[in-house]
Amino acid sequence: AILVVLMALVVVAAKKAVLMARTAKCLSNQRQIAIASVSYANDNNSAFVSNRTSTDGNFNYSLVNACGTFPILINNGNTANDGSYHSWTASYGTNMIGTRERESALRNGRLFEYMGAIGLYRSPLEPETDRLRSYSLNSFVGGTVPEDSNEWSTKWDDWFCAKGVTPTMWRTTHMARIPNPSQTICSITEDDSDGFNFNNQGWVIDPRTPGGTPDSNPVAAVAWEGWIDWPAFWDPSNITYSYVDGSTESYSVQARQAPHNLVSAIQGPPGAGFGHRYAEPAVDGFRRDWYHFRERLCPGIIPKLPVAFTPGG
Repeated sequence: AILVVLMALVVVAAKKAVLMARTAKCLSNQRQIAIASVSYANDNNSAFVSNRTSTDGNFNYSLVNACGTFPILINNGNTANDGSYHSWTASYGTNMIGTRERESALRNGRLFEYMGAIGLYRSPLEPETDRLRSYSLNSFVGGTVPEDSNEWSTKWDDWFCAKGVTPTMWRTTHMARIPNPSQTICSITEDDSDGFNFNNQGWVIDPRTPGGTPDSNPVAAVAWEGWIDWPAFWDPSNITYSYVDGSTESYSVQARQAPHNLVSAIQGPPGAGFGHRYAEPAVDGFRRDWYHFRERLCPGIIPKLPVAFTPGG
């Protein structure tokens, strides 16, 4: 009986050791992504690589509100998928097999010469799949508007304006434009599995005040979409991400108790969950996990939420 107990303890310890090693490697990969992003900026007049994986989407449009005109056109208005576009991966055209990235999608991306190895794009925490890439870049870094596709910018610009964020403030294209690099997410694990077999474009969540939340200026507070994307829940105790300054962090999901299990709500037990754009209902007052990531999107530019909004408040 004692031997059985000891063997059980050894097995548990071994599994924990393996998980810790995989988490450490995942954090190391993302540290390399952050360092590569800074190195790219150093070689390109301090300009970051784009968080986009291609130019597919709506970029050629104007956005004018009470705060002025937002400089929308990225890459000097070039919306063609070609070598002049500075997307961090080249996930388009012949670099794809359907919705699966070939190695060339990574090799032809602007960060590969700074990364140097295909294996750095995949997290050891990700279950066995044929995907080559586990990570996405933060959509709020490397753009001229709050998320440079008009799907989101035209929904959010009035809210940002009402919060005092002007077009000249919203330019996170260069290192000097990131007010708090040690608290601004650079990369994150993402499992964009419902509809795509790869992580399409940047990682984005709705930064606005959730509907029904106290707000002194509730412009566009309705139609809040919360978890537009979500972190990879391969191990809810080890959601990994890097910051712009090269530091890394591992986060544990807080909402994991039935009936308010965030992972089950989004992905389903198993499958058929809500998926993208999950407007998580308030639990114990507010959405703690969403708040955690929201406060790390781009602090110093994205306005703080009202004092009344506190995690678990």
